[in-house]
Amino acid sequence: MKKIDLNQGWSFQKPGGAPSTVDLPHTWYRDDDQYRGAAVYEKSVDAPDAPYLVLEIGAADHTVTAYANGVELGTHKGGYSRVRFEIPRSCVREGKIDLKLLVDNSAVEDVSPLAGDFTVFGGLTRGVSLLCGGENHFDWCWHGTDGVLIRASVDENGDGILNLEPHTAAARDAAIRYTLLDPEGREAARFAGPADVPVTRTVPSPRLWDGRRDPALYTLRAELVAGGQIADVTELKTGFRSTRLTPDEGFFLNGKRLRLNGVAVHQDFAGVYSAVTKREIDRNFELIEEIGANAIRLSHYQHPPYTYDECDRRGYVVWAEIPMLKMTESPALLENAKLQLTELILQNIHRPSVCFWGVQNEIGMFRDAPPIHEAVRQLVHVCRTLDPGRAVTCANLNTVKSRSRLNHLTEMVGYNVYFGWYYGKMGDYGAFLDNMHRDLPETALGISEYGVDCNLQFHSETPLVKDYSEEFQALWHETVYPIIDEKPYLWGSFIWNMFDFSSSRRDEGGQKYINAKGLVTYDRETRKDAFYYYKAKWSDEPFLHVREKRFVRRYRDAMDVKVYTNLPWAALNGVTVENDGNGCIVFPDQPLAEGKNTFTVTAEHEGRHFEDSVTFEKVSAPEESYILPNSGAGETVKNWFLDEEGLDTDAYYSLNDTAQEIMDSPEAYAVLKKYVPHLCPVLERGVIPLGLEMKSILGRETPEGLNLRALNGELMKILK
Repeated sequence: MKKIDLNQGWSFQKPGGAPSTVDLPHTWYRDDDQYRGAAVYEKSVDAPDAPYLVLEIGAADHTVTAYANGVELGTHKGGYSRVRFEIPRSCVREGKIDLKLLVDNSAVEDVSPLAGDFTVFGGLTRGVSLLCGGENHFDWCWHGTDGVLIRASVDENGDGILNLEPHTAAARDAAIRYTLLDPEGREAARFAGPADVPVTRTVPSPRLWDGRRDPALYTLRAELVAGGQIADVTELKTGFRSTRLTPDEGFFLNGKRLRLNGVAVHQDFAGVYSAVTKREIDRNFELIEEIGANAIRLSHYQHPPYTYDECDRRGYVVWAEIPMLKMTESPALLENAKLQLTELILQNIHRPSVCFWGVQNEIGMFRDAPPIHEAVRQLVHVCRTLDPGRAVTCANLNTVKSRSRLNHLTEMVGYNVYFGWYYGKMGDYGAFLDNMHRDLPETALGISEYGVDCNLQFHSETPLVKDYSEEFQALWHETVYPIIDEKPYLWGSFIWNMFDFSSSRRDEGGQKYINAKGLVTYDRETRKDAFYYYKAKWSDEPFLHVREKRFVRRYRDAMDVKVYTNLPWAALNGVTVENDGNGCIVFPDQPLAEGKNTFTVTAEHEGRHFEDSVTFEKVSAPEESYILPNSGAGETVKNWFLDEEGLDTDAYYSLNDTAQEIMDSPEAYAVLKKYVPHLCPVLERGVIPLGLEMKSILGRETPEGLNLRALNGELMKILK
């Protein structure tokens, strides 16, 4: 295969607009121009003198129809996977090919994602190439793969099993010569087989891909031979490793328990949005490596191939998933989900880093009912048919009850839980997790999302929920993570999120178009204090970091100087304090004089000196710029819905139940129709997510004069 880069000099035009020249990767999204619709990319290219020509589109967000000299090559629906179209030689005219790509990110009902707290950007976000080959070639158009699938595993004797599935367009007598190179580049195996015939080989005692400890990668070289000549070549990296999950001990890699200390990541980056290059991806990995994580959830769609390459090379355990965030009963939507899942799996099946296929995220928010369960079951079947060696997983939100079928379709389940932010208190994690583990004794359980928003402009001496201060985010993680970490039955957790990311619908916490739950800012320039908390918990690199450096202007006479560190002790002004085991050291009640006050914290460890300094300024009144106006900081929802008679709310209906649960009961739904008749048609049309609790829905949709206590009281007379 010869690959020609076509990324420079495309003509780009939106309807009614003037054409402009752009280079790829490219997105038309801008915060001040959130266009959802069609646009055209055009470019004339020289046609190589080759029998086999293929147009490769790294990703087109989120549908594309391709034309060559006016001839339609095909349409692809799905904005995140690689797609290839063959260009017939008849499309070549006078040695030229005029390419036209119609890209459309309109909201439609048959292409995922239908919903989600992230931006659908639009554009050609991963570049375009022209592939050239001969009459005999690997089938590069087969689901966007390079013509050979690798399923690598380890048997009970510790030997590697290599299952190879080639796909070619070649003469009947063509064959494939396979060469396997070990991590040092030495030949580990050599064998051959007919084209299009699967081959299985044993590799004695291979060096295992062992995560961050030793991400050993093998290279498979496949040579398609026809007429005694090498007609085409494919090379792929792979690795041998074994994985398993248990409900009581979590995740095992190569027979050793590995707690997943994970971060979730979206693909976009300030300034370029979804049109990221290796430069932005490398910066992501620098920061993930620094924090000490060992796992990454690549949310909520297929990410660029280079991201997976680096996960393989650097040794990160990966949760990969499709953008299934709202499932309807549309057959077309289900077929599209199957297509995106098939492409995700087949384009990445050779990768040792990918340990879990994710089939849905929070679809219970919209509906938790048998037709939806059946759709998920079919997606799980796709995973197990194509790749029986990997676990299938999903992410449910907190309102999905343990008894829900959504918790019994995959062998691994994650929960997206936000106690102490969207609902409840920080300490509620303990009882929630223990109850889930009790109710799901055969399910490997973990936390797939947890986190809170933070705007680095805001600061507080007494941080509260919804003040969006850097201090509350740090306090929240300090409080919540130890609860998660102490549960031995969890496979681990994924912080939501490693980086701030774009969400075009948001206007929250003093920032527009940003989900600010990241531990690092959108431009990757600033590590928030909570970043250093996890570095103290996870990283082996010795360090110390004084917190609250951006909280400069202080009005109290004294303050606590706080440090995140993985060192055993630190000192300030001759006073030594030991690490509390949670990565924190506090020097309480440090006096502040008028004007500037500098504190330098030091430590010695294994012959090395560590220190970090911070300067605060004593002022006469609280700094108003540190406070978000009208934030409602500290407010909690009044528990008006609690039953005064002490009935068991798990046994009876109440406004604690989801809209779906109430609608599924004719008797309970009749009560809802009696009190809020205007709301029921809205629920039936699916405008409001049915997985939300009724108390949350009514908190936004309550008409004047509605007696919520009376409504709840009637519901609580109905036994489930």
